[in-house]
Amino acid sequence: MFDKRHKDKKRSGKHRGRHSSAKSGIDTTLRNIDQFVVEEIELSDTTSPQWTATVKTRKPSRLLPAVRLVATVIALVLLPVIASLVTRPAWPGDESRFLAMAWEMWVRGEWLVPRLNGAPVAMAPMFFWVIHAGWSAFGVVEWWPRLVPALFMFGSLLLAARLAVFVFWPGSATLTRRLPLALLGGFFWVASATLLTPDFLTVFFTLFALLTLAWMWRTRDLRVWLLLALALGLGLLASGALILLYVLPVALLAPLWARGTVTMPWNYWYIDIAKATLVGLVIFGCWLVPAAGRAGGAALLLPVLTAPLSTHALELYQGAYPWWWVLALLPVLGFPWSLWPLPWMRLLHIRREPTHNGVLFCMLWALPVIALLAWLPVRQPQLLLPLVPAFFLVFGWLVLDEKHEGHDHSRVASSMVFPLLLLGGLLAVLPGLPRIPELPQFLWEMSPFVGVAIIVIGVALGWLPMPELETRVSNMAVAVAVLATLGLLAFGWQYGPRYDTSAAAALIAKAEQQGRPVAHVGAYAGQFHFNGRLTRPLDVITPEQTGAWLIEHPDGLLVSYIDVWQPTGAADSRPLYEQPFGDSQLKIWQASEVKIGFTPAPIVAGPQL
Repeated sequence: MFDKRHKDKKRSGKHRGRHSSAKSGIDTTLRNIDQFVVEEIELSDTTSPQWTATVKTRKPSRLLPAVRLVATVIALVLLPVIASLVTRPAWPGDESRFLAMAWEMWVRGEWLVPRLNGAPVAMAPMFFWVIHAGWSAFGVVEWWPRLVPALFMFGSLLLAARLAVFVFWPGSATLTRRLPLALLGGFFWVASATLLTPDFLTVFFTLFALLTLAWMWRTRDLRVWLLLALALGLGLLASGALILLYVLPVALLAPLWARGTVTMPWNYWYIDIAKATLVGLVIFGCWLVPAAGRAGGAALLLPVLTAPLSTHALELYQGAYPWWWVLALLPVLGFPWSLWPLPWMRLLHIRREPTHNGVLFCMLWALPVIALLAWLPVRQPQLLLPLVPAFFLVFGWLVLDEKHEGHDHSRVASSMVFPLLLLGGLLAVLPGLPRIPELPQFLWEMSPFVGVAIIVIGVALGWLPMPELETRVSNMAVAVAVLATLGLLAFGWQYGPRYDTSAAAALIAKAEQQGRPVAHVGAYAGQFHFNGRLTRPLDVITPEQTGAWLIEHPDGLLVSYIDVWQPTGAADSRPLYEQPFGDSQLKIWQASEVKIGFTPAPIVAGPQL
């Protein structure tokens, strides 16, 4: 009896246990289902505050705008350069001279002394080293040397943007992203990058050195002088003592542009500047001493240090200019920004405020150089190129800094409408005005319809809505790049064939392979050495020496121009080759075919018998 009750109780306990566990399992499942449904409803409710907060906390990618900006800058840099490469060869004069020097160093295996037609030339070597580095990678091609200035121009844009962080916006790099586009908004800056010259190497190392000065100022880290020494040493190898003209005045006048900030230990500052300059000269001496031994004496290469302006003078800008011509060039360097009224209005608006340290920095960077160039005899535009970033840094600060937003920029008076109308009107009437010798000839040869087209553009801008300032800076950069590209295309297609010496160089190269001597009448700028891949120098003779040379070399070739020399019996002589060459005519004569007319010597009467 007891056992039966015990078994029934035990069985009923097991049954209740199974019932309670099943019930708890059902409850747990129901709770899970209920929680799942609630979570799904909450997640599907996009209007809930929690979801809205989640969306707002998502930050956009910082990398994509930077990549987009860099791609835009690269495209705007390459656009005019490619147009120049496609439509014209390297022009005789400066470009052919630098190409010939690079080729002679390459074919000789000479890395120390630049040579032209076999003779040493007083010129810093880094430009040719960069060309040789590209030739080692791509082969001996013309496009690489002509791309080098654009590459250093792109590097200069990045250095200028970084310099703006130190001198104008310390601790903030947001506004400096537009500065490369501001620099690309200058016609002179963009056009200079299409010329095969070493000038942008000077710009690059100038900005590098100035960036280290600003770094020393902001961080008060006096160990940065080692980096300054490297910048000066490389700058000396790139442009000779010219780099010191752009850097040392800023460094020596530092107490003026660093006023109002944390006091610098100026005694250590000047000691470090002296040490950096000395180390830079030592770096330069590591090239100069062995190069002087190879060139036959230091006197041949010392002009790199003692006369840097003369070594950087270009044939493109030949002529004697008055001192005020340097001042007249300043608006051209910043064109079209120099015509934009808004920066000038804002500069006038803040005239009573304390001068910003960055503005003082740029003023002391530019003004001493302008004064020296106005006083020295060599006055050429490319010598002002390293000062262009100073102009755009100040104007970029005036336009992009939020502190100047109090001055209204949405008025038509602050836009480019009125400057374009004035410029277009001036260009439309200029061909009918008297010629001014100091200004370029092409301004008087330009069609008046160019001025009319600029007037139409100015009127159209007056009807369009005013975009934001950053957009206007970008639009100006794009407009300058496109207009410069169109101008280079038109100019290159029109004048490129008149300076193409490929056929003449091939004829001279064939004569060289046959062992025949070749002479060039008048000054030689290397216009045949690279195109013909010549390995021997040409005989450079004067017009008075042609008769003797033709008699001594009856199997030779004589290269001349009709405005330099023609045989006396030109009507009876037929040149082996001729072509238009600039404003002249290039002719190659075979010595045996030249009919030389001799003027008989006067007969001196003897004593009569």
